[in-house]
Amino acid sequence: MTAPTSPAATPATTVPLLDEDGDLTPEFDRALVEIFGRYAKTNPESLDEAELRAYSTFCNGTPFSDDDLEDILGNLDSTEDGKRLTVAGFVQLYHLQTAGGDEEETWRDLRKHGYDDQLRLVPAADSTETKPDPSTDADAAPAESSTA
Repeated sequence: MTAPTSPAATPATTVPLLDEDGDLTPEFDRALVEIFGRYAKTNPESLDEAELRAYSTFCNGTPFSDDDLEDILGNLDSTEDGKRLTVAGFVQLYHLQTAGGDEEETWRDLRKHGYDDQLRLVPAADSTETKPDPSTDADAAPAESSTA
C-alpha cells in the first residue's frame, strides 16, 4: 500500500509547451521569439553563425560545431542563401526538440533565459543568469537591458 502524495510534495506544475495537436502554445511561441531577439544583432529576422554560436554557448556552455551549424541551416528554415537561421527556423528547432521528447532540455533553456514555469519572464537575482556572458562573443551576445 502506498501513502497518498501530499500537495506539498508535488513539484510545481509547468504550463504546457505544446497543445493537444502538438503545436506550440502561443505563450511558448512568444517566449521563443523574445529569446531569438536577444541574439539577432545584425538582422532582427535571422541569426548568423556567430549569433547561433553565442546562443549555443549560453545554453550549453559550448558553441555549435561547424557540423551542427551545417545541419541546422540545412534542415531548418533559413535565409535563401542558407547562411542565417530565421525566427521560424529557431522555433522549428525548439518544436522538434520538445515534440521529440526532450521537453526537460527545452525547460532548462527557457529557465536559463529567465522564464518561470508559467512562461513569464522574471528578473533574476543575478543578472548574469539570464544573459549571456558578453566576453564569450562580444559581437553576438544578446543585448543587456538596463534596469538601474
